Amino acid sequence: MNNLGMFIIGLIIFCAYMVTLLYNIYMANEAQSKQNENDPELKQINKI
Repeated sequence: MNNLGMFIIGLIIFCAYMVTLLYNIYMANEAQSKQNENDPELKQINKI
């Protein structure tokens, strides 16, 4: 029974870590996309 409790607690911590990690990756991707849209150097490269 003790091992099952440790497994469930570990699984909850792991799932919370993975959700947080994926959320941070998604938000960083959104921020970088917005930053790239406003970058004048990238606009010049795309015109060429």
